Amino acid sequence: MTDNEPNAPSPRVVPVLIVGAGPVGQLAALLLAKQGIASFLVDRRETVSSAPKAHAVNPRTLEICASAGLDADAIRAAGASANEGGWVRFMGTLSGPEFGVLPYERQDEGALADTPFPLTNIPQPDFERALGHAIGEEPLVHLERGIECMSIRQNADGVEVELRNAGSGGKEVREFDYVIAADGASSPIRSALGIGMEGPDALQDYIMIHFEADLRKLTDARPGVLYFLFDPATNGVLIAYDRSKTWVLMHPRDADTEDVERFDENECLKLVRAAIGAEVPDVKVRNISPWTMSAQIAERYREGRVFLAGDAAHRFPPTGGLGLNTGAGDAQNIAWKLAAVLKGEAGTALLETYEAERRPIAVINSEQSLVNASRIFDLFADLYGPDPDDIETHYAAICNDPAASERLAPSVAAQKPHFDSFNLQLGYRYVSAAVAGADPLPAAADIETSAFTPSWEPGVRLPHRWVIKDGKPVSLLSLLPSNRFTLVAGPRANGAFDAVSGAIHRMTVGHDYRDDSFDWTAATGLPEEAALLVRPDGHIAAHVTDGAEIVPLMAALLAQR
Repeated sequence: MTDNEPNAPSPRVVPVLIVGAGPVGQLAALLLAKQGIASFLVDRRETVSSAPKAHAVNPRTLEICASAGLDADAIRAAGASANEGGWVRFMGTLSGPEFGVLPYERQDEGALADTPFPLTNIPQPDFERALGHAIGEEPLVHLERGIECMSIRQNADGVEVELRNAGSGGKEVREFDYVIAADGASSPIRSALGIGMEGPDALQDYIMIHFEADLRKLTDARPGVLYFLFDPATNGVLIAYDRSKTWVLMHPRDADTEDVERFDENECLKLVRAAIGAEVPDVKVRNISPWTMSAQIAERYREGRVFLAGDAAHRFPPTGGLGLNTGAGDAQNIAWKLAAVLKGEAGTALLETYEAERRPIAVINSEQSLVNASRIFDLFADLYGPDPDDIETHYAAICNDPAASERLAPSVAAQKPHFDSFNLQLGYRYVSAAVAGADPLPAAADIETSAFTPSWEPGVRLPHRWVIKDGKPVSLLSLLPSNRFTLVAGPRANGAFDAVSGAIHRMTVGHDYRDDSFDWTAATGLPEEAALLVRPDGHIAAHVTDGAEIVPLMAALLAQR
């Protein structure tokens, strides 16, 4: 609790300011709009960055997009096909020897048993444009670019924010009930609030080189989305956003000996050509950007009426593709809670559960990303040998040994958790006052990354199932409204919950939808007369056995006084 703990919100026309119009900020705005809450979305950038940045949009993020009213299938279609983006390759150079290959996440039809939307590889600018199109059609979201948040001053009734137009230099002061800071890894708002970061801030320095080249001829026989390069003269990672055009080289930089200024267009072009390892015409460098890999979590996610989300709250190594997707979960979590408070459905204490639920997920994902990054060094050790003065000789011997790939197979197989995090994507669980009866979370080290088993326990996302509604197969998740709680009743509820408030959506298996192969009791552990109470974010809030429980239960979950 802080000195600026909010009282009941005032009825402002636009109650929420969202700073940062990246994927997390845009999703937060769209999810608030689904709840009938208007927001002002600002970004200091004049335009969407053309650098590809993130590329993996995982199943849970696509499910969140669908709940916000976006066409998740269209987003998937805009990404790379499962064949194009379905492989990770461990190479010397792009045209050189290959030491091993692994599948990249679960993009095949097998994933459809657990999600309606398998992961897609889509350049972040394309994903942002899809979100931006939806923003443009949503009257409850007002987006302005080229706007900086200069200062924030909180009081018991709201947040006073000074905004500056970067083009005109004009300033204005506006008041909001709440602010979501989705303003990136360097987050000026986080710094202004005095919120520190926990964890290592400089694991490795890189130069990101975004370039255009048609590399299909080189890669048609070896398609993939990630190419880890181990040639001692050029190690790094190539990311294929579009093999016919859009690529990124992540080149490691020694910050002690290599100044950023050294990496001009000519130098970066040399690095790209070395990574490709063959002459390719029409290579064009489009963006060059230094960055530092870190693994940090904000020490707290909230200061009064201001909430951190996305990279402002957590910075992960990219090994695992969990950063953007964790931010999507942040947006979903804070949006429905802010909406409930603003609409008078919940007490302000509900907002305390945002950090309680989301920060542990960030810790788990950060630790796994660190483990993934460290495992890559096992391959370096195998390929470079024990003597740092004899790396080139050892590496050349490996390349010339026909049996090398077989010997390297265990080290390649050890990388699998890096590229198969299905359980982290779909199986995370919340424990807070906004969930009744949730078991404590296990330690991060004890959480299985890939093996996902659907659960019907409190705190988890309601499992996806293909059910029949109006004669058509649909995902059970698609039947959940994102603007209110849902009571999913067992097949023999027989009106036990008919007296429940109309503010709670109700649906009964066998009546409102068919799921002929589903054994309710075996799956949920509940009698067929019981029900699941599901939150607006799709997570199970409680098991309910009696309709009379609902009123006091909802009051407790929503911190009503």
